[in-house]
Formats: sequence, structure tokens, C-alpha cells
Amino acid sequence: MKKKIMIFASIASVLVVVIVGYYFSQNRNQNGIGINDKIVNEDNKQGNSKLDSTKTLVVYFSHGGNTQKLANEISKQIGGDFRRIEPVVAYLEEMDSLLDYTEQEQADDGRPEIKDLNVDMSKYDTVFIGYPIWWYTYPQIILSFFDSYDLTDKKIIPFATHGGSAMSGTEEDMRNYLSNKNVTVLEGLAVSRDVISNDQSETVTDWLKELGLK
Repeated sequence: MKKKIMIFASIASVLVVVIVGYYFSQNRNQNGIGINDKIVNEDNKQGNSKLDSTKTLVVYFSHGGNTQKLANEISKQIGGDFRRIEPVVAYLEEMDSLLDYTEQEQADDGRPEIKDLNVDMSKYDTVFIGYPIWWYTYPQIILSFFDSYDLTDKKIIPFATHGGSAMSGTEEDMRNYLSNKNVTVLEGLAVSRDVISNDQSETVTDWLKELGLK
């Protein structure tokens, strides 16, 4: 019996190594398409959806530009106000160092300080929130956003870019974290970094239609 347990434990250990190795092979040296400095915060954008653009916010965090591109396409179609979440102290650029830093940040349950978004959150009914998937969830800076702005009674629509883990359960993570805020979290849109350089307008349109927003 002990021998069988030891064999099982050995197999489990190998599987853990393989899974972790796959994660690192998928995420190291992947810096994204680059931040586009021409994509800036905007107010009162006109969109083409069933939402009231005067009560809609598209907000995102992007380190390597992938999520920024997706956020920009969503903002074009939805309209409303558009904001980028930025840390006061910028994240590291070199990927290996970034992965090590963000792993520790998550282990410490850190809350990096964020720059003021200059928004009145009370005026929004709907908030789109975008982020890359880091360590199988959203970055800790998204929790900084949740802690900094009152999302009570909001409809939250997440979107993410990823290296193979899709939304990685982040919709449910949001529901749990904001459980005392009476939020409604809709089904998110996940786009792989392998295709993010392609035009995403049709992907976004189809998603918005599935949500009944177009």
C-alpha cells in the first residue's frame, strides 16, 4: 500500500512540474505588442450599443499593450469614458523579473498604489474592466482599483488577454471579492495573446451581441 502511495505521489509531483513548466514556457519572454501612447484616456466617447454611453466606463490595466488594444476596441464600440489603470510605481519591464515580482506580490496579497483615474464612479451603471491574466488570475492592481472606487450596484463586464488560461475564473473571483457591493458580473471576453495583434472588432462585436448589448 505504501509503495502505491509513493508511486502516486511521484506521478503527482511530475505533473506539477510539467504544469508549472508549461506556464513558464507560455509566459516568459512575452512582453506583448507594446503600449500605444496614442491611445489615451477619453471622456464622452460615442459608441454603437444598447448601453447609455453617458453611464458607461471602460477601464483597464495593461503592461505590455495587449489588454490596451482590446480595451480600445471595446471602447470604440461601446463609447462612454475610457481610462487606463496605472501604478504609481511602474512594474518591471524585463519579463523574468516581472514574473518573480508579481508572484511575490500575489503571495503577499499586495495592493500597488494606483494613479487617480479622475472619474466620478457614482455616475456609471456599467463598468467594463480589462486586465492580463497573471499567475492564473487578475493582477493585484485590479484589487487596488476595487479598493479605491465604490462599485456598489454596478454591472461589471470583464475582459482579459491571456497566454492559454482564458478568463481563469476571474468572473467568480470578482463576485466573491465584491460580494458586499451587490454587483452583477457578466460573462467576460478572453483573447489569447497569440491572436491579439489581429483585428478584434468582429470578436468584440460577437461578444457584445451575446451579452445582448448590441
